[in-house]
Amino acid sequence: MTLLYTCKHCGTEIGKLRPQMLDLEKIGWNVLSTEEKNKLMNYQQNQTVTLQSICEDCQHLLDQNPQYHELDYFIQ
Repeated sequence: MTLLYTCKHCGTEIGKLRPQMLDLEKIGWNVLSTEEKNKLMNYQQNQTVTLQSICEDCQHLLDQNPQYHELDYFIQ
């Protein structure tokens, strides 16, 4: 299983963890609830799990425009 981190706002690939690099406890997998996993993770048929996060550019934009935190997505 490969974990692929993408930005939930702009879709940029943030990073990828290949199976040999995975330690699920170190990445916090074990502390997520089932609801959080269902919301944040997308399982694909090619054994990749995509996780949504926020990239540095979008975080910087959110820091400059705090009103955007009210929106699920601010880039169209």
